[in-house]
Amino acid sequence: MITHSLSRTRATTVAAAVALALATACGGGNKENGAPGTAGSAPRNSGASGSAEVTYRPNVRVVEQSEGTNALVSVSTDGSTLVFDHSRGNIPSLAVGDVLMIKGLLARKIIAEQTDGNVTAVLTVPAGLGELVADGKIRLQAPIRFGKPRTAAAFPTPRPPWEMLANGLVEPLYAQSPTEDRRRAAEQNGVNDAYGNLARAPFKALMSGWETEFTAEPADGRVNLHLKMTKSLGNVAAVVEGTGYLADFDFSSDIDVERSTVEKMQVAYKKLNGLMDFTWVIQTTEGGALRGNAAFKLPAAIEIPLYQYLGGLPLYLEISSAVLIKPGIGASYAFSRGAFRVTYDGYQTFSVMKGVADADGSVTGDVKLLASENGSATPSALILTFAAPRIELSIGVSKVLKFEGIKEGAAQADKYFDILATRAFGAEGLAKFKSSPLSKVTATKIVDDAMGSEAAAHLELITTSGTSHTGNAVLSPCTRTDLHMWVKVGASAKALGESVGNVEKEIYKKDFTKIEPPNDALCKNL
Repeated sequence: MITHSLSRTRATTVAAAVALALATACGGGNKENGAPGTAGSAPRNSGASGSAEVTYRPNVRVVEQSEGTNALVSVSTDGSTLVFDHSRGNIPSLAVGDVLMIKGLLARKIIAEQTDGNVTAVLTVPAGLGELVADGKIRLQAPIRFGKPRTAAAFPTPRPPWEMLANGLVEPLYAQSPTEDRRRAAEQNGVNDAYGNLARAPFKALMSGWETEFTAEPADGRVNLHLKMTKSLGNVAAVVEGTGYLADFDFSSDIDVERSTVEKMQVAYKKLNGLMDFTWVIQTTEGGALRGNAAFKLPAAIEIPLYQYLGGLPLYLEISSAVLIKPGIGASYAFSRGAFRVTYDGYQTFSVMKGVADADGSVTGDVKLLASENGSATPSALILTFAAPRIELSIGVSKVLKFEGIKEGAAQADKYFDILATRAFGAEGLAKFKSSPLSKVTATKIVDDAMGSEAAAHLELITTSGTSHTGNAVLSPCTRTDLHMWVKVGASAKALGESVGNVEKEIYKKDFTKIEPPNDALCKNL
């Protein structure tokens, strides 16, 4: 039996965390009723419009946002297990096979359930659009404006965040500084120090053996992005960084669903413009070596809500990133350092109908090597791949709560996880579940899972730097650096259904090679 007592203070903290996670990029706005059959009031933003004329499938349990956020008292560390207290919100009975949709927050399919008194715990997986909607027409046009972070003095006295959600006072599509908004809300609404401290910090975690940091700070007319990966193994020191920005842009989408099948999906990105600078420094000392692949997708640094135009249908536009590091430095006293710059601009329309992708646009870009230097007695190599930025249209927020550092908030759901997963898969299945990409805690991530996108639609800038050094033992040592830049768009069968399939289309490519010393015959063949 699971102990499910929960103090009012702790439950209030969790409810505040839910609301703050949703309100990360938001302020105040006007109300407008949702489309017929979708119910609920929705704030609107100047210049944006949308509608969702949808019929949900019979097994979909729709919960109002305020009821869901009040009742949601714990989320497991990996996000798969949700715990609800029925005494705090109007949550319907939930069964295996149901799809739970909390308006403006999540849509997840239930694969195991347990109820103890007023508390219900469910093990879930993300629901695709076809599992959620029977028939529907979803239309959206939205200018994405990041804006300049406002000072605390510019904010009116806030209401409790769960009241803001319940009364539809969330301003859409105007992304504010997540660190500033969370810090302010945490301090003024009495959220505990653990959350307040988290609110001041960017995403930080140990991923694939690398200390990883990812921040996105809105500025005037753009969002500034910063990636930093560091590794220290005594005889090895490595720092890999990416710094740049994505400017304001316009986004639109057009999706038709018939008989739970996505018949058409079209998305458009206009006025795309941005820049990324990537640098790396790797140094080994006596006995040092750096080997072993590292590949990981970073959580969304910005989550822009779109549900307020769609009667609560939980669509989000997320800005995320993925990184692949493949070092082959196995010698003492070796080094590799370099820098390159990527720029891009243009517009792009991407559509998918029954698994056939079509793209039309004029996205162009450039990649330039700013610096490159390698040295060691033996041959060495390094491959760096960045999917940054990646703009994803997702169903529900990618991570329901920002629980990093709030162990108490996740503890209750984590206790339920093993019970529910064992019931759903058996002991052997549980072990496989924990080692799969679905589990963000214990997963051994492979390259494709870490770098791939499972969003309904995505546009990403991918840059690869490959550096090879012959080693100083040869008569004429040389270094070759290859840069490759792609702009790609795609869609996921997991989010949209098998009728769409996993599709990806390359819309732009540019290559660059530099050899030092120039025209060295050995390096040309590396």
